[in-house]
Amino acid sequence: MSDDENKKLKHLDESGKETGEFVPFVGIYPGSVPQMEEEFFVETGVVVLATGFKPYTPKKNEYGYSQYKEAVTLPQFIQMMSDSQKKGDFLELGGRRIRSIAMIHCVGSRQTPGIHEEDESGCMNEYCSRTCCSATLYEANRIRENYPGTRVYEFYRDIRAYGRGQEELYNQAATNGVVFLRFEADLPPEVTVNDRTEEYPLQVKVKDTLTFGEEVEVPVDLVVLSVGMEPNPVPELVDIMKLPVGTDRFLLEVHPKLRPVEMSVSGVMLAGTCQAPMDIGEACSAAGAAAVKASAILGKGFVELDPFVAEVDLEKCKGCGACVEACLNPGALNLMEIDVNGETVQKAQLFPALCLGCGACVAVCGENAINISGWTLKQYENMVDMIIADQWNE
Repeated sequence: MSDDENKKLKHLDESGKETGEFVPFVGIYPGSVPQMEEEFFVETGVVVLATGFKPYTPKKNEYGYSQYKEAVTLPQFIQMMSDSQKKGDFLELGGRRIRSIAMIHCVGSRQTPGIHEEDESGCMNEYCSRTCCSATLYEANRIRENYPGTRVYEFYRDIRAYGRGQEELYNQAATNGVVFLRFEADLPPEVTVNDRTEEYPLQVKVKDTLTFGEEVEVPVDLVVLSVGMEPNPVPELVDIMKLPVGTDRFLLEVHPKLRPVEMSVSGVMLAGTCQAPMDIGEACSAAGAAAVKASAILGKGFVELDPFVAEVDLEKCKGCGACVEACLNPGALNLMEIDVNGETVQKAQLFPALCLGCGACVAVCGENAINISGWTLKQYENMVDMIIADQWNE
């Protein structure tokens, strides 16, 4: 932590109150401040995952990022805005007057194979991050209303203001004099040093489809990159809990409509942007749904197990261990030693509470010693026999 953060924590800790006491004042933290990392265990019946997102980090020289100090991301720009004066003729950042700003949409979102480069892990963000357009429009309106001398240019592929009241942001931006220039995915804007004049450090060149491909050059003081959302990496949780992950690297729910906050691993719920890009309202709704689902499970005091689980025929089982290796949920199947006619042999042992009923063990058993209760191979054979018998009768 920084020195300022340590000072704030120390100040909060000096409230003179004990843990558990009510302090009728906002900002007072009566508990003791941890001095070091602490490891502890928590027994729980439900896990709600709310691991969140991180803003996309542009690649080196992507739209001038890390190449020019005047090229920043939208989160960085919002932080810079918080330190600026509240109103004026021109926006001033770091003592520098900003007369012209270029805001580029879809940076790190809606990436197209064959056009955009993959990251170090070989992945691309082909999805829309959904919140970037509205956030960029909001900041554009904020600039034009508070600093009327600063011109704002928005370079976009498509404006996706999908939420309640967000289309109004788009209309309001047009009313406030924000200039929109549209580009195609394979012809993105080019950010370069402005060699024509020393007044503006950068220029943005683009073929504007709104003017039928006219090439436009815009001199600017600042380039703001509207970066998308990426899921926070949680590889350890994914490996330990066997969590399903989508192709977009966000955690995957069972069904987007019927079970939108539940995972295929029983008792694990999703909340917020670990599942998909969301705005704050959607994240709160998802968190509320996850809390209700968790309460429904814990409030019963018991858990109803799925009846369709594997069952082992110990007489047929040879103890080869193939089913244990194939099991998708570690611990559901194990090899145990039992005594048969005075001889110690290994047999497969099932723990029904951990069984997913997926049938992976059934597929690899060479002795047909495992079946899914209610869906046995014999039942399937009988169904096929009846289908054939009906055909012959016809």
